[in-house]
Amino acid sequence: MPDFSNRLLARFAGQRFSYRWYSDIQLARQGIVLEQNKEPALSGGIQRICSRTLDHVPIDDLQEGDDIVTIARKAGIIDENTGRPLYLLLDRARNSGCRIIIADALDDEPYISSQLAPALERTDQLVRGIELAKEAVGAESARIEIYKELGDSPVTIGEDLGGVPVDRVGAGYPADNSLIQKHREEKASVFGACALIHLARAVYEKIAQTTVFVTVAGDGVTTSANLEVSIDKTAGELLRQFGLSDETSRVVIGGSMRGVTITDLDSTRVTAQTRGILAMREVFKDYNYTCIGCGKCDDVCPVGLSPYYLYKFVQAGRYSMLEDFDIDLCIGCGTCSYVCPAKLKIASEITRGKMELVQYMNAKKEKEQNEEVRA
Repeated sequence: MPDFSNRLLARFAGQRFSYRWYSDIQLARQGIVLEQNKEPALSGGIQRICSRTLDHVPIDDLQEGDDIVTIARKAGIIDENTGRPLYLLLDRARNSGCRIIIADALDDEPYISSQLAPALERTDQLVRGIELAKEAVGAESARIEIYKELGDSPVTIGEDLGGVPVDRVGAGYPADNSLIQKHREEKASVFGACALIHLARAVYEKIAQTTVFVTVAGDGVTTSANLEVSIDKTAGELLRQFGLSDETSRVVIGGSMRGVTITDLDSTRVTAQTRGILAMREVFKDYNYTCIGCGKCDDVCPVGLSPYYLYKFVQAGRYSMLEDFDIDLCIGCGTCSYVCPAKLKIASEITRGKMELVQYMNAKKEKEQNEEVRA
């Protein structure tokens, strides 16, 4: 395990010492290589499953002369990566001097291709959405980012899509983290490919966003597929439509690495950030193994944190140490849990620790304020 004597000395001296394994960050940012398992969904086409009442819904209160950002707001478009309204992202990019628009179709998690498939099959709409975003923020150029590793997929991707250059990102998972500094230096703004498709529909077809793109996959369904579905659909409804197996032991919504397990399939509805619904037969048993201190989780953290110590501190309830070890910088990629030989739930424990740290800090602040009042 890395030596953290410098941190302890800093704490004894009353200093705030942000300790990250800086010597290992470049290595960590290369990411880990994951099997992609994107077939047959990626090459199988996009199926549209929409309720009649939510199909091609006109935008309310659309006025002649509304600008692109206003139309995005009235259309209710949500960016699938951030979960934030697209109009806010466009407005921020416009005010920050954005020079490059990037359409994110990375899909670097196994099974998931709900950005890449629309980029390949709705290319005309994507390109129009990119041009609209460029106009809205005053950008000079644009490109589409696609993950280089597609596993055994027969899908081929050229140097451009509809005339927009394609950048094949070759880093391991999580690929987006390795691009942050590059985007910052280029003054680039990243938008989800699906959000840009919905932007083109809003401007040219005058329809609101009432659908999302989702991948249904896993060994717990008969058929894997990419879908465009209306936002009233539930996970259970979609899974059963594609042959949900009685032997399915776990359903994950969101993504194979960053997603969360759900139990009530018929009350969980899709959202813009759903991205994927995965049904798995494998039984995940908690063996209560003990951490062996191998440090593999530290080796793969893409932001240079120490999941080893964070996990230990969360379990011990040592909240001040969580703050010192920069738990707030965790991006929730799940690589630490993936490589753990003891199969410990490191990522979920760190997520729990982040929430408990906020509660701890709020309680501490309230206590200090009460003491000041009494004084």
